[in-house]
Amino acid sequence: MRHPDHEKNRTAWDEMTEVHFKHPDYKVKEFLEGRSTLKSIELTEVGDVHGKKLLHLMCQFGLDTLSWARRGAIVTGVDISDKSIERANELKEKAGLAAEFVRSDVLDLAGKIDNRFDIVFQSYGTHCWISDIDRWAQVVAHHLKPGGIFYIIDDHPILHIYQVENGSYFDTAAERSSDERDYCDRSYILKNELVEWQHTLSSIINALIKAGLTIELMNEFDKGYYPIHEDWYEKDSYWYPPGGPPPYPLMFSIRAGKR
Repeated sequence: MRHPDHEKNRTAWDEMTEVHFKHPDYKVKEFLEGRSTLKSIELTEVGDVHGKKLLHLMCQFGLDTLSWARRGAIVTGVDISDKSIERANELKEKAGLAAEFVRSDVLDLAGKIDNRFDIVFQSYGTHCWISDIDRWAQVVAHHLKPGGIFYIIDDHPILHIYQVENGSYFDTAAERSSDERDYCDRSYILKNELVEWQHTLSSIINALIKAGLTIELMNEFDKGYYPIHEDWYEKDSYWYPPGGPPPYPLMFSIRAGKR
């Protein structure tokens, strides 16, 4: 079932993919020279992936997916954008890595991939593009083997009240924006409308529990994965606002298991 707002975002991400693939912040050249895009938190909290089947949801053009492949995982990446999947397959060939990439809305994935996985992974800037968090959690659970784990690391939902004028932590309505500056190439004005959704941390956790998963850990971090504003600074691959770590979390992580 196609969600009309997800389809709008698919068009927008086709546009953004071409901007991001060429942008130095994504370090595609460095990746092809051997650089991993994975950060220390997810490497520690996910653990050893060698020989394990890993499904990466909302993978964009597959840099993290292929970085997991370099660590020995048997990887499948999924993204809603046709352009992202095209670029992911291009990178796979150039890097000489084995991977499968599937074009799908994450909410429609059940039935498109029949395999079950040891690890379902999702990261960085993704949960805001999901309209139905309960259905998303059901998809996650569907694709996990018994004994498998789901892991997500992403923006902390509390950022909504610091980044959105008059924003509420408990907003549920779709947020529509046009003529937005791309977060990567700030000189580029996006031609397509974006639609995003706010999810509280409790709604994400409860959705996973309702889907039958057991929460194994939940952590919050006073550092970010990307500079939200141009005056942020980088230290040890993480980003901070001027003045250092803020008095509120910038990221969260959750690991959940399937019995």
